[in-house]
Amino acid sequence: MTERYYTLGTHTPEQWQEIHDELCTSDATPDTIPDRACTCTDDMIHSAVRGEFLLTEQEAQTLALDSRIKFINKSFNRYPELMPPEDKLHNGILGTVKTERWATPNLNYMTWTDFQESEFGGGGVYVVTSQFSTEQPTVNRASYQFVRMQSKEYYWKDQAFGYYPTQKPSPKWGASEKVRQFGAGEHTDVICADNGSWIGHTEFINSGVTNAVNPSDYTGGNVLPGDGYCDVLDLVLDAPYYIDPDWFDASPGTRLTTRWDGTTVPVESIARSWWQYTQERSPQFAAFGSILVPSSYTRDNAHGSPTTLPSSANHGTQCASLLYGRTHGWAYNSNKWQMNLYGANNIGSFERGFDIQKIFHQYKPINPLYGTKDPTISSNSWGYRSGGSDDHNPGYSDKTGDYWYWRTDPAVSYDGLGWEPRFISRNGLKGDSGRWSSEMYDNSMTQAGDELIQAGVIFISSGGNSNQQIVNPDHPNYDNRISNNNTNTLYQDSFYEFGVQTTGTTNRRGFPNHIGKTESQTFQGNTTVKFPAITVGALSDRNAMQYPFVRIEHKIDYSNTGSAIDFYAPGDGTLAATVANQGVIQRLDDTYSDLTVYSGNCYDARFSGTSAAAPVAAGLLASVMQYNRGWTWEDLKNWIQNNVELQPADSFNQGTEPTTPNDTDWTQADHAYESLLGGDPRVLYQATIPVNTPYPGVSDTEIQGSFTLSGGINFSIV
Repeated sequence: MTERYYTLGTHTPEQWQEIHDELCTSDATPDTIPDRACTCTDDMIHSAVRGEFLLTEQEAQTLALDSRIKFINKSFNRYPELMPPEDKLHNGILGTVKTERWATPNLNYMTWTDFQESEFGGGGVYVVTSQFSTEQPTVNRASYQFVRMQSKEYYWKDQAFGYYPTQKPSPKWGASEKVRQFGAGEHTDVICADNGSWIGHTEFINSGVTNAVNPSDYTGGNVLPGDGYCDVLDLVLDAPYYIDPDWFDASPGTRLTTRWDGTTVPVESIARSWWQYTQERSPQFAAFGSILVPSSYTRDNAHGSPTTLPSSANHGTQCASLLYGRTHGWAYNSNKWQMNLYGANNIGSFERGFDIQKIFHQYKPINPLYGTKDPTISSNSWGYRSGGSDDHNPGYSDKTGDYWYWRTDPAVSYDGLGWEPRFISRNGLKGDSGRWSSEMYDNSMTQAGDELIQAGVIFISSGGNSNQQIVNPDHPNYDNRISNNNTNTLYQDSFYEFGVQTTGTTNRRGFPNHIGKTESQTFQGNTTVKFPAITVGALSDRNAMQYPFVRIEHKIDYSNTGSAIDFYAPGDGTLAATVANQGVIQRLDDTYSDLTVYSGNCYDARFSGTSAAAPVAAGLLASVMQYNRGWTWEDLKNWIQNNVELQPADSFNQGTEPTTPNDTDWTQADHAYESLLGGDPRVLYQATIPVNTPYPGVSDTEIQGSFTLSGGINFSIV
């Protein structure tokens, strides 16, 4: 039979060594081991429990029966066809982009596109049109992520509507406010892991930009030599020089080159070889083994230049601008990294992308200012999900079950219902074309994700756009699922998302939100389940109407919800930098001397989804980590739980959680898709931040004041 590449993993390092040695010999002991010497094609030295072998399909099936094997799957790194299409992955809601122009300097818009909305409880219709729609663009105008997240209180909370449709909202829908914040991600490494990012956009350029008015404490630049005027580096092609400068400096004429902005960077082929071959790097970095980087991963393909657009990067450019852009991002002073994780000419697999981020975090240099390595924050606005068996969406059939389980009830057949019960059929009906996610079985991708978390990377992930209730293990809906029959246990069913085996769970986190999941027994015998990934839901840029016609905040209808969402952040209707040149919003600072793409114009656009909420949140959380460099994901989650206070009922539409599988509250009640379905009404904002590793010159105490982006930096320390 034909041999294929398989990645396999064990439960412990000791088991891996046993399996490895047995596979490499011709002595077939035990019976699950092939009776021949198999070729180990990748030892994955950087992983203690994972490696790649050439095996026949029959050998792989037999080996899977060995109790030491945790997973075995075709190698995601060898077969690019296993990579899902990028447009099926990102958690953006792009919608129709309307070109708008802005008048007042430093405006922060809650909403800036025209829309219609039914009056709550009265039957009339308000036509709310932006009063700024015909004005000229202004520098540094932004959407609501700054004003909303400066404090717990919702800025537009008490802006009331009149009874008649002719009346318009308060002018504060476009608030001219001075933005104040705690830090800007100084001395943190922030990664935008997406479909690439066009780093030639003015949002990422620190000098020579026409009309630019930068934040008062903006530093600009990147961590490599050359005084480059672009802030962003590529994690794959540029990080090797940051990690291993001595090796590159030993032969600068052959190993280094000058990027278009003046930054000294590795030659592309040398950077790829640095990852792949131990002899092509300094001896102290040989220990992580080999990471293959496809030859198609180039600077032009991954992130472009002032004269070249990358292969595909609109989604990633928008995410990067909300993460660390000069105008739109919170972490504008962080060390900015991007990686083409899943776009055209990408890194090859999510497994490899996780491994590269892990190795970067483990081997990057110590920051001499603190004597420790900088924290690493990874922002991820993508996710696996596929369609269910709902008759509303016959085009999606990856998760077709014959039965469903609700809480402790026995299996119930779909026969005679017409379609799925409402707790399932609601999934994906807003925003995601009928797609929703299930918990994945262990495989080499999830193992790489587990190792990424264990290494200490802070993983921020978009919650998903399937309006799906996802819950924690202590919730009665945690084990709800679809099933192949009425006798299988939860982990005996098999469904697929982009060809990857998943359970049929309907209310659990999907991939990658469940990476790092750990289960342990307490001394009392109870099982504790922890999820390290920080999962972000999206706020609406429009607001629910409650009698007597006062606007209150709510999640956007398509955002996933429930107790597994850690918090919500501005996501729907954000303003972000874009690669597109049609249906876009003008910028005043849209040119610089080297820019020739689009005849020298850069643009913004409306960007929506939990895809937008995740980088907004990751940028703010980078400012929390800069003052708490020793924090783990658990410390950061504790801060979120204990310091970021819940929103009161009169400020946030919390909705009602249904208690039966066909309750009308799932789909038919007023604002059913805006309900938190039992989750916490928590919105991320600049709560009090303890300072365990203060920025030089700041006393070791709690910050009670804030940074001011214009007019200098002011602290109030108590």
